[in-house]
Amino acid sequence: MCLQMQSTLNNIIDKDQPIIFNKCIIDTDPSITYNYSTGHFTINSNGIYYIRWWANIHTCNDSDYVSLSIKSCKGHNIESCTTKKEQLCGDAIVSVYDSHLNFSLTNNSNSSVGLCPYTNIKANLSIFKISKSYIKNDSLLFNYICQ
Repeated sequence: MCLQMQSTLNNIIDKDQPIIFNKCIIDTDPSITYNYSTGHFTINSNGIYYIRWWANIHTCNDSDYVSLSIKSCKGHNIESCTTKKEQLCGDAIVSVYDSHLNFSLTNNSNSSVGLCPYTNIKANLSIFKISKSYIKNDSLLFNYICQ
């Protein structure tokens, strides 16, 4: 079960604003949705989810670094690696325990950043639900995620 979204837009992303994805590649899970207007993802089913993202950064204004992060309604702020100008990537494992999680891939830099106009795909985000059969010790994983 997964959702994969891509951005083909030449966007400037202001500080603390989400990347807007405009193209759905795979959507096999009705409990994972995306709002094309706000840039927010919603997971409506309990479980453990793996999120993988990348973005091609072309410009940054008045900033020593560029950083993206998964920011959620539950207080998650999972930051990517940082760079001045290149491809940023990141991973997150999140636990949904009350059948609801909203999040977005947000510009966590000190200023606005521009996605690379020279590539067809500017950014990608994939969400996978992890099967319980892959988890060796539920209590340790949940304790680690929720701290």
